[in-house]
Order: sequence, then structure tokens, then C-alpha cells
Amino acid sequence: CNVILLPGEEFSYNQTVGKRTKENGFGEAGAYLNGETVQEVGGGVCQTSSTLYNAVVLANLEVTERTNHTYISSYVPIGRDATVSWGGPDFKFKNTRTYAIKIKAGVSNGIATISIYGIKEENEYTTSFETKTISSIPFTVKYVDDATLSTGTEKVKQKGANGLISETYMIKSLNGKVVSRELLSRDTYSAMQKIILKGTKGVANN
Repeated sequence: CNVILLPGEEFSYNQTVGKRTKENGFGEAGAYLNGETVQEVGGGVCQTSSTLYNAVVLANLEVTERTNHTYISSYVPIGRDATVSWGGPDFKFKNTRTYAIKIKAGVSNGIATISIYGIKEENEYTTSFETKTISSIPFTVKYVDDATLSTGTEKVKQKGANGLISETYMIKSLNGKVVSRELLSRDTYSAMQKIILKGTKGVANN
């Protein structure tokens, strides 16, 4: 997949990729719904939007819209994800360079790669990320009655995970010297609730 973005032009992930439906070639994969993991058409699409987000920042382009996930993602460091949803959050950025750029995306052996090509300018900055955790958000435990389990037994339906608040900075360097360090985002990741099924089989209902 190749996309050309002219100087000053804005890229929208949702508009470029389109609605995630089976008719458009999307399959089912894991996604979060109301705090639980479910199978959903287009699930996992945020892995490519997050990969693109990292490429955009490293290319020193202007991010105009980006939202972090509700929960911490396993496939990308905190503060470096970009969630998208049709009719919901979008990921957008603008080509702030003098010349057009080309965005090239592909998948090989299960690995998604996104590259951004352009013409060198007089000053080419090297960018990097720096992320720090501000505070942790502890998870809670929820018990749910399950009539298929024997009384007195419990089964973990979903493991809990702490959430956190983080700050991510973009560091620009020129000729090996740091010239700026600016706040890129402040993100809040909710705690993933631990869900335990509690057996009620054989318990008489009054």
C-alpha cells in the first residue's frame, strides 16, 4: 500500500483505510469491549495505526489527532500507541515538510512495516521518544456468579492489570546535539478489572 501526501496535506487513518467490515476484507481478532476481550471484525487494526504513529513522530511530522488506548497495549510501549475506531477516534497527521512524502505499508511473515520516504531538507532532525510513568492505577476484582461451576469453586475469567498515567516527550537532535525536548502526550490507561467466576451450581434459589 502506497500513499502520497503533498505538503500541507492531512492524512486520516479512518478515511484512508475505510470502514472495517468483512466485505472490505477485514477478519475477526481480539478487541476490548466494556472492559473485556472479545472477537470483533477489524480487531487488531490499532497495531497498524500505532506503528504509523511511531513512524510519523520519528519522521518529525505534525500529529493533528491521536488518542491512546483505554488499556495498556502489549505490542507497543506506553505513550506510543494510537487507537482508531470507525465513527470514533481517528489518527491524523499533516505533512509539514517542504516536499511530498510517500507512506509505504506492508506485511511480511506476520510483521507489519510502515516506512515514510521524502526528500532531504537543509536541517534534518533526529527524533526519539522518552516516556515516564507518573502514577499507577491499581486494578479491582469483580466476582460473577456462574451456575455451571460447582459451589465453592472459582475460575479466573480475566486477569487483572494495573493502569497508569504517563508522559511521553519527543526529543529532537541536530548533528548529534539535543535542540528540544517537548511534551508529546500525557496519557491515562485504565486498570483492567480482574473477573472471577464464582460457582453457584446446586445452590437452591429462594
